[in-house]
Amino acid sequence: MLKLPVCPYCNTIYRYGEVKKSTSKKSKICYHCNKEFKISKKRIIILFIFVVLVAAAINVAQLYITPTLNVLLLIVTNILLIIIGILLIPFFISYKQVKNDTD
Repeated sequence: MLKLPVCPYCNTIYRYGEVKKSTSKKSKICYHCNKEFKISKKRIIILFIFVVLVAAAINVAQLYITPTLNVLLLIVTNILLIIIGILLIPFFISYKQVKNDTD
């Protein structure tokens, strides 16, 4: 199930906009407990693979269903899938504890 990340120390909930702003950073400080945590983006690869597989399946289905090749339909479908994939990125971000933290 898709869930937005929470602080690994105090389980503070981060909203979609906050997570989206933090995607370009490597670490962040929790606004509740003031502890630093890493921002892990490893699961974005899973999202990318899923979007590519779904796009390929839909493209093949469209090519078999439509009697004539309609490239514009394929382009629009792929652009929509890319937009959906970009909107889902914050759900595939995770926050991890910093390993050298002694608290």
